[in-house]
Amino acid sequence: MNLELDETQRLLRDTVREYLEAQVPFDRIRELERERGWDEALWKAVAGQGWLGLPFPEPQGGGGGLLDAGLLVEEFARRAALVPLAESLAAGLACAASEGEDESVASLLAGSAVVVPALLEAGDVPGRIEVAVRGGALRGEKWFVDYGREATHHLVAARDADADGEPALFLVDARSEAVRGQPLHTIGRTPSARVEYAGAVARRVAGAAAVARLTHVARAFAAVQCVAAAQQALDMTVHYASLREAFGRPIGSFQAVKHHAANMAIRVSASRFLAYEALHALDRGQASARQVALAKASASRMVPEVTMLAHQIHGGNGVIEENDLYFFTLRGKERSLAWGSAEECLAIAADAIEEPQDWLC
Repeated sequence: MNLELDETQRLLRDTVREYLEAQVPFDRIRELERERGWDEALWKAVAGQGWLGLPFPEPQGGGGGLLDAGLLVEEFARRAALVPLAESLAAGLACAASEGEDESVASLLAGSAVVVPALLEAGDVPGRIEVAVRGGALRGEKWFVDYGREATHHLVAARDADADGEPALFLVDARSEAVRGQPLHTIGRTPSARVEYAGAVARRVAGAAAVARLTHVARAFAAVQCVAAAQQALDMTVHYASLREAFGRPIGSFQAVKHHAANMAIRVSASRFLAYEALHALDRGQASARQVALAKASASRMVPEVTMLAHQIHGGNGVIEENDLYFFTLRGKERSLAWGSAEECLAIAADAIEEPQDWLC
């Protein structure tokens, strides 16, 4: 796979980056963190720019692909923006594969709906689904629903009791009285919730295959978010090392610092390749659970190592929250755990280790 961006992709990346740098100052993000809120104004602006349509087919208002969406997710993560971009894109793609007519994608692209996935349960085991829908009513709990209290709709993975208990995706109006969200405190300071569904009306969207694809797309996006946090930490560290002086010279001129920076860059580049390769394969319908899991495992292991080296080079300046580095340390650690930690993803890859491989394909 060639990771070189074409002219359109470079224009997209640069446009989004310049827009976020101008419109989303870090002080605004700090204020939102203190209020435990999210950036509703930015979300409306994102919808107005038409960026939410990137991964969707042209008949549904899109015209890009998952690689373009990955660039968008990376730029927003590099700004530590508090909007459910990756979550809504992953959920929207699942809705786009609906078994019947579905208007949720149009509402999402218009910015009038915020749809987020709700998959994980109290057992904290990815893929294990115990809550069920019977007669169109959903009962049970979901944990760590990102932006669960802020979203208008949840895309819930549940057993369809009316179809032999098979896993399926159900769309639930999160504003219903039968949906109650309890805010959770996360290391990344992004909004998350434990959600109880007390007989909430649930409309089936798609079956078991869509549950798996939603997991894979969200996991690949989470890997991109890890890469974004690490890349931003690396860029900030290189800039700091070129300015900070010791013994009359920039600390970036010392061999030990150069070695740390080189190791950081190598780890980021390797994880970026795997993350975007996974998105490319998902876009072409060729990705396996093993490939996506390995990409996420690489990113999950990489990001805390890179951000810790960034703090080491920053020294005491890197442990105060007036320094913007903390955004990417905390967000990176949170995303390293989301949608499967390194250990969980390696376990998924290990399950397929004895499967025959066609090395000539």
